[in-house]
Amino acid sequence: MKQTIKDEINKLYSLFKAPPKLDVKSTQQHLDTFTHRLVSKEAITPLKRAVNEVKQSGKCAWCGASKDKVQNGLRDERSKKEYQISALCQSCQDEVFTESVN
Repeated sequence: MKQTIKDEINKLYSLFKAPPKLDVKSTQQHLDTFTHRLVSKEAITPLKRAVNEVKQSGKCAWCGASKDKVQNGLRDERSKKEYQISALCQSCQDEVFTESVN
């Protein structure tokens, strides 16, 4: 599933001169940008479909964690709601939403 999501993101990025780095944090940021500003809903639909397939399986869209690991790892209601949006397990959510201080 992760590869399907990467493929759909790369299709969206084909409009750019050079595709940006694909990691969890940048992908979430770019999804937000595409969804709200740059791309029509028809163009984002395949990506949403891929994320929805992962949510239906219960796995993590990024690291591929098992359904049991995902469901048992979500800490609170906020994390569960985020899973319904992004299909990211708790570890990937922590990676995305934790600011690093240099």
